[in-house]
Amino acid sequence: MQLKDLVAIPDFAAGAMENWGLCTFRLTSLLYEPSSGGSAIQQWVTRVVAHELAHQWFGNLVTMEWWNDLWLNEGFATLMEFIGAGHARPEYHMGQQFMLEATLTALALDSLRDSHPISVEVTDPDQIESIFDTISYSKI
Repeated sequence: MQLKDLVAIPDFAAGAMENWGLCTFRLTSLLYEPSSGGSAIQQWVTRVVAHELAHQWFGNLVTMEWWNDLWLNEGFATLMEFIGAGHARPEYHMGQQFMLEATLTALALDSLRDSHPISVEVTDPDQIESIFDTISYSKI
């Protein structure tokens, strides 16, 4: 993917979104000022870009059958977010961060009594938005 395939949109409601051949981003999810942004912001942008690029394959070309398995889409993109950012910037030590930020977070939520299975039944399109949660993104 070339840089021209990534677009920052002012006042974009979502943080970022993959589309066929074009990834769109909130300004703060794609652009940063190296002199004032710091490494945490640079790392965030790198991760968001890697996540959306992963969706170009798993989400656009390969799609789950129905929303019951949203975790396949978002979980894979989260994994690739860490792998891609680690490949682009090895000094970020993304493998270690994956354990702390994704795996341990998902396991902590999964241990709660009110947790839900990774695959959830979706019978009505109005339910779809509610399943975009930490378990869907991080429990892979």
